[in-house]
Amino acid sequence: MEGHSSSPRPGNTYSDDPKRLHSMTYSLQSLFKMINQQDSAKGDELALMQKQTLDLKKAISHTSKKNFTLERDIRNLDKKIALLIRNKLSVEEVVSNSNDLSLLNKTGVLKSKRERDLYGELCWLLQTDTRYIAALARLVTTAQMDNLLQTVMFTLYGNQYDDFEEHLLLSMFRSVLDVEFSNAAGLGSVLRSNTTLTRMMTTYTRRGPGQAYLKNTLTNVLTNLFEKEDLVLEINPLKVYLEYINDYEIQHGVKSTLNRKVTAEEAAQNEEVKKIIAPRIAKLDEIAGQFIDAFIKSTENVPYGIRWICRQIRELCREKFPDATREQTCSLIGGFYLLRFINPAIVTPQSFMLGEVKLSTNARRNLTLLAKILQNLANNVKFGGVKEFFMAPLNICIDKNKDRLNTFLEELTLVENLEQNLTLDKYVALSKTEENSINISLNELYFIHDLLVVHLNELIRGMQDPLVDLLKQLGDAPPQVPRKDNANIDLVLHDRSKDADTDTASNKLTPEQIYAETKFLLFTIIKALPSDNSALSSKQTVEETLNSAKKYAQQINNKALMDSVSRIQRNCTELVEVGYLKGDDNYAQLRKDAVQELFNYEEQIEKAKAMLARLHEVLRNIEAHGGFLVDQYEAYKSYLDAVTTQVCSSSGNAGLTKAGSSSGVGTGSTKSRKPSKDDKKSLGPFKYSYSELEKMGIIKESEIPKDKRPNMQFQFSSTGPGVFLVSVSWRSRTVQVLPLELADLLERKQEGRLDFDTDFMKLDVNLLLFLLNKHFVQQKGNNRKR
Repeated sequence: MEGHSSSPRPGNTYSDDPKRLHSMTYSLQSLFKMINQQDSAKGDELALMQKQTLDLKKAISHTSKKNFTLERDIRNLDKKIALLIRNKLSVEEVVSNSNDLSLLNKTGVLKSKRERDLYGELCWLLQTDTRYIAALARLVTTAQMDNLLQTVMFTLYGNQYDDFEEHLLLSMFRSVLDVEFSNAAGLGSVLRSNTTLTRMMTTYTRRGPGQAYLKNTLTNVLTNLFEKEDLVLEINPLKVYLEYINDYEIQHGVKSTLNRKVTAEEAAQNEEVKKIIAPRIAKLDEIAGQFIDAFIKSTENVPYGIRWICRQIRELCREKFPDATREQTCSLIGGFYLLRFINPAIVTPQSFMLGEVKLSTNARRNLTLLAKILQNLANNVKFGGVKEFFMAPLNICIDKNKDRLNTFLEELTLVENLEQNLTLDKYVALSKTEENSINISLNELYFIHDLLVVHLNELIRGMQDPLVDLLKQLGDAPPQVPRKDNANIDLVLHDRSKDADTDTASNKLTPEQIYAETKFLLFTIIKALPSDNSALSSKQTVEETLNSAKKYAQQINNKALMDSVSRIQRNCTELVEVGYLKGDDNYAQLRKDAVQELFNYEEQIEKAKAMLARLHEVLRNIEAHGGFLVDQYEAYKSYLDAVTTQVCSSSGNAGLTKAGSSSGVGTGSTKSRKPSKDDKKSLGPFKYSYSELEKMGIIKESEIPKDKRPNMQFQFSSTGPGVFLVSVSWRSRTVQVLPLELADLLERKQEGRLDFDTDFMKLDVNLLLFLLNKHFVQQKGNNRKR
């Protein structure tokens, strides 16, 4: 058993005499004696490795979550750069304010104990009853998808090497997959669109075990490819034709007589082009075969969870579409394994830490062509058609490899089910006797809270559902906090059913899992008894021992020990009811298995060492990937800084100071902000009356009383690149200051959200952009007051 089993010292009477072991009565007295004879030095060594393993798992979880957040921020920067290019407007300030990397490490606490307890109960319920998350995966909008992915994959089930969490996460996958297949109009639509489920499946492959597999499987074949720096595999005839002309002109110093303006079909008929392409086709075929060889050799190394998902896809395909062919079934499996797991790593190996060299344009094109071959193999589809007719010669590769690849994909599904995989030597995770906690940000907590409130009626099975009472006590979800206040908190998960002396959690476990937990609890209880416990006799029954342990726990006021005793008593009763144990033989099988478990001590130390080495390697890879993401992020930021300086310099904004807090911007919030001292360098103000803005169409709707409108004035000023304040005054008295950011307005425009709501007005986004563009960007040197 991982982490908690132990064995006697070498040389004692038990371990050196197998016959003695075979003939033992396996009394609790023997078990107690063996536990107390354990080699303390080796026990300390194993205990230290257990702690190191736990710390490494936490570090992997936290680092993976940071990487996911960084990847999301990089996607957002990509979007902002596109807006910047199209609109010639600065987004530097919104990036620097809302994406400070140091904020990823900000920590805090929930000050209210009641709130901590309720949120702890809520997250325990969501983690252990997977139907809620499974339902939310079908209900969230596209805009909410990333937030749900982060909360589920890196928070609720963030411990990537915890068997208990893995079991629950995969169970949730099964629920969502079942609905996906049931709702599919036909086999061709299953797992094809970019849904929360498919995104979740892709994200699952990016966790530690998946990353380690990619590195072990693809590194050699990719390195062999990278070492051929001059290798060109381009087979698009038009590109090859132009490449041939360029080479000719460079080599001979004269212009080629060939016509450059030809179609791809015409280029394909050129004899020189045919000679160039033929060996490239052969080379692509050869390299694709090397990749497939690497996959086939790796079957046993594919992480269990990924293989289990492949198994579910195959089983659901057979169940929902019984007429599906072998090729159609393998196409679905390949769509997950190859297209969502393998191909992204082949196309962008640096993003997966699979190559340290910077890829040339040729190398990237070579990888893209190989990925196309694997994609068609995965889909069991041959090349053809007008657009990429030149890929058709590679159908020889499809024909040659499709059967062996399909066999490989089918073999991926040949894994045991969840209950069998969660074997008895892994039951530490199931026991959960120690404090169970997750690290979650305030905005994650409030986000999931809000989702549950919005979709409550679609999530519950009746008013007695425990979610109803929890949300009633919590009330409405708090609003999202500004990023600078979005602290990460350690939240202790709490099962309220334990307080009611019920065993709801065990109802979710199989008899095998309950038995594994029971065996672990027996070790825990016996080890907690004093070493001079003379009351423990060879004739004492398990039940009598448990009662003695409960009395001892009461004497020393050890609630955890009392809870363990109660749990093992309930488990034993349940196991007898289902025929897994016999009470009339004093649980003989349990006693026998517990004693034999102690003889695996040396084996467990070696397993722990191997696990530590593996986790260190995983963490190094994830940290390296994080470093790559930070470099990529900083490169994007540098680009934005440079463009911002250029745009602002040409518009008279050069040298402006940066704005302060951007609290509330981006959500339509209109919380007032007092101008800072730095605002003395602001550009503007440009003054408008209420009637002018209304006439221009900027004010679309208003709750301001009509008699007050003539005395209202609006002053627009820029406090920094892309950051503005609108000071609203009545009879020269400021009543509100509205912060505006161009990046936020541009995103609203891009997404079609053209109304900007304030506390008392609704403003038109497009016309606001026009006015800001007019005063602060377009007019070079415009620094006069209106």
